[in-house]
Amino acid sequence: MIREHLHTLIRRQVDGKAPTFAKKPAIRQEDDGKRLIFECRIEADPLPGVAWSHNGNEVKPSGRHKITVNKEGKSYYASLEISGVTVEDAGKYRVTAKNELGESNATISLNFDSDEAPVPDDFIKPTFTERPLIRQSDDGVKITFECRCVGKPKPTITWYHGKKQIKESNRYKISLEEDQTLYHMARLEIVGVEDSDKGEYRAVAKNKHGEGVAKINLNFEGGDKPKIPDGKAPRFPKKPTIRQEGDILIMECVLEAHPMPDITWYHGDKEIKDGSKMKMSRKAIGKDTYNLTLEILNPTKDDGGNYRCNAFNLFGESNANIALNFQGGDDENGFAPSFIEKPRIIPNEDGTLITMRCVCKAKPAAEVTWYRGTTVVKESSKIQLKASEMGEDVYELILLLSNPTAADGGAYRCYVKNEFGESNANLNLNIEAEPEPEGEGPTFVEKPTIQSKDNGKLVIMGCKVKASPKPTIVWYHEGKEIRDTSKIKTRVEIKEDIYTIVLELIDPGIEDSGLYKCNIKNELGELNANLTLNIEIIPVIKEKPKIIKIVKKKTVIVECKVLSKFAPACTWFKESNAVKEDSRHTVLIEPLREGEFTVKLEISNVSQQDKGSYKLVAKNEKGEATSQQVEITDIPEEKGEKPQIIKHFRSLAKKENEEAEFIAVLKQSDQSCRCTWYKNSTILRDSSEVNTSFDGTNARLIIRKVSSKYVANYRVVIKNEFGEDESSADLTLVEEKKKKEEKEEEEEEEKTVIEESEEEMSIVEEKSVIEENHIDEKKKEEEKKVKVEEKENPKKLKISERRN
Repeated sequence: MIREHLHTLIRRQVDGKAPTFAKKPAIRQEDDGKRLIFECRIEADPLPGVAWSHNGNEVKPSGRHKITVNKEGKSYYASLEISGVTVEDAGKYRVTAKNELGESNATISLNFDSDEAPVPDDFIKPTFTERPLIRQSDDGVKITFECRCVGKPKPTITWYHGKKQIKESNRYKISLEEDQTLYHMARLEIVGVEDSDKGEYRAVAKNKHGEGVAKINLNFEGGDKPKIPDGKAPRFPKKPTIRQEGDILIMECVLEAHPMPDITWYHGDKEIKDGSKMKMSRKAIGKDTYNLTLEILNPTKDDGGNYRCNAFNLFGESNANIALNFQGGDDENGFAPSFIEKPRIIPNEDGTLITMRCVCKAKPAAEVTWYRGTTVVKESSKIQLKASEMGEDVYELILLLSNPTAADGGAYRCYVKNEFGESNANLNLNIEAEPEPEGEGPTFVEKPTIQSKDNGKLVIMGCKVKASPKPTIVWYHEGKEIRDTSKIKTRVEIKEDIYTIVLELIDPGIEDSGLYKCNIKNELGELNANLTLNIEIIPVIKEKPKIIKIVKKKTVIVECKVLSKFAPACTWFKESNAVKEDSRHTVLIEPLREGEFTVKLEISNVSQQDKGSYKLVAKNEKGEATSQQVEITDIPEEKGEKPQIIKHFRSLAKKENEEAEFIAVLKQSDQSCRCTWYKNSTILRDSSEVNTSFDGTNARLIIRKVSSKYVANYRVVIKNEFGEDESSADLTLVEEKKKKEEKEEEEEEEKTVIEESEEEMSIVEEKSVIEENHIDEKKKEEEKKVKVEEKENPKKLKISERRN
């Protein structure tokens, strides 16, 4: 409630909102995997700019890549759509949302876990399709890095420790083995691990079409012991399968992960829920390995389409995709294989030959593989495999077993596959042998269960089985046999050949979480009940938070360790106020080991206002815990000087098309300084004709070709965290000054000529009046004189006109 109230107050004070991810990126598949859509939901105000990158390289819109951002209500839907997907698209994708109030980013990995990933027809640039793993021997002496990549032609692998290439030796063993068609497993084995082996390792895969890089870090904890991640991201190592048993269609996936991830099945975009029509189950089949199934009762064409099994834990996420197609007979291109008759086992009269027969319909003809258990059945002197066409697109598949013995009994499977799909037919061969024990192997009567009672103070695990003769029953926790103690009690209730098996766990703690296995075995068979117990406890904070790093006044990191089964919700407080995440404050919750997390508060650009008491509140569904307070007291002041310019810009007068260069020189070199350039009052940017540079001492502005548009005042502001200095000067054109002076001289000369002309005209007029008044006295003489003057005056006027 405190966090919500504080958040409301802050939103009222700030105009807008920095981007946050309301929904983290997820991957959606369409067109049978040929198109992938990465999508997320962002809350921001104003509209954020959204950018995507793949393995550190910006993804730009193209024929294969489409980027969209649409407003939906109060948030934005952002997506990256990739068409024509191939294995080369595997890797890490990052989406960054940014507006003027801040920015946020999120990542998602695209991993291809099986050979169903689409590949280009002609060649494949080396691409690592899964995140690298570190494996350690039981004695801790040897570690192995594993990376899975795809490439065509087969790539070469080079390993590096930091920048140093690793060569094969007694300590280092390098291998590259084909894992599947076009897929290869690259391994680096280090014997006698020591502290100097820590650091970053890179596997570089190359062929003539390009290269791919996988990175992995080896860290040490507590001396010289390697720190191997306690968890494992989900991975589907095998291609999912579909089989049908009577009226039930079964989709099956094998999953590797630690801890056990959350499993969600989807049909298209719709999440599948357990019900009478569809049932989901999971079963541990080995260490960190599980068998996941989805059963569909009485499937119809409406059940066809794309199915997806999503696995998610703290270390990653993965998907297995299954296409369920119900092909009709009118598809002239082809259809997936299907068994149109019930598989049969036919012995001859004297029991010397057993025929296993299946009838399959497929177009084109399917590839056929027979299995006994998980082992491929191959032809021998005892076994024959046959396939013959019975009719159009119908085939008879036969396995002949000569002179069968009890050792040949077991589960057989006929696996058929073509380009449209695959199918399985199961046959159980039971061969009677002499003497045969009476009774039956253990079978489940009721599904194994886990119950919690007395508000979690008592956990009861149990199962009910049928067996004859009496079985031996042994419980295991994480592979270790369980003995009765004051905390753990086991019992078995027997009624005829029904056994009710119970384990009671009193006052369970987080250390009691994990995989429990009940092994039930008699001479006729063996059965295992696997139950995973997840125990959540109230968060526990055992130690006082620590200030672990102060780096040149820039950053303070406050760290606290929290015990919790799953990542708790964490809030830091300064005095009594919750610390809100922003550009200076970041909260990190990092898994340290199973059931323990490191919670950090990073404060950047610290100042005196950050002094005070800090504490952590960690919450989960069971409750909350509050840490002791820790004081941030001394924040050392960092001394420094503002930049000082000792040589300033000088004003320049340049001719058109000449180069102009302004230079300002600092008294002391300082690489931390930032330069801002101005033309008049507008910020100046670099272009093809304008270049700016700063090497820590000299700030240069070069204008390649001066023209009238560059006539202006130019200024540079050089700034660091302690202050700033600036310099400015003018740029003028020489030609403009000369033209102005010439124009002024011409105007002055023209004015003088006009005044002289007006004066001469005035004199002529006066003389004409005098001549008229005395015309009687000197008529003839003056007329002659006037004629002479009239001839002279036009000449002066003509001269004046020419000059004008």
